[in-house]
Amino acid sequence: MVMACLLMAACATLTPEEKAAREAAVKEKVKTAVVSQKYRINVTSMKPERGISHSVSTAWLKVDSTTVECMLPYAGRDDIPHMKSRAEVRMGSKIDFKSDIKDYVCGIQPGDGRAIIKFKVENGIEYKFTVTIENNGNAKINLEPEGRDKIEYEGYVNISK
Repeated sequence: MVMACLLMAACATLTPEEKAAREAAVKEKVKTAVVSQKYRINVTSMKPERGISHSVSTAWLKVDSTTVECMLPYAGRDDIPHMKSRAEVRMGSKIDFKSDIKDYVCGIQPGDGRAIIKFKVENGIEYKFTVTIENNGNAKINLEPEGRDKIEYEGYVNISK
């Protein structure tokens, strides 16, 4: 969303040819980053399974070939198996780790160029990631931590490298 706003503001004074060239360059950078499995998503908002959306800063997910590194805020409930109930909503906790990726699958949609990426991470518990990256750089991260509530993040692919 931020990338789209910046792109719109930058394109306001461009000719249609310059605008098309700039959009094509962004699409190519995003596609290259996704296909090479080397990208960073800067997260701008989070939506817990049980709650309202929140703006966030200094949150990100970085994929580098066979590893994932993330610093994501988390709000949700934990399962408490021995009590057969759910714990209270945890606010202010983080999902902060660097770990190896398992089962990385990336598919590019033929019509709109959107990438849908799925992978798992084992880091004490299993995390299932589903990442959707639009060809303009906007991204959604759906995260399912084992035994915890799901959470969704939105942001953009950092292509400033």
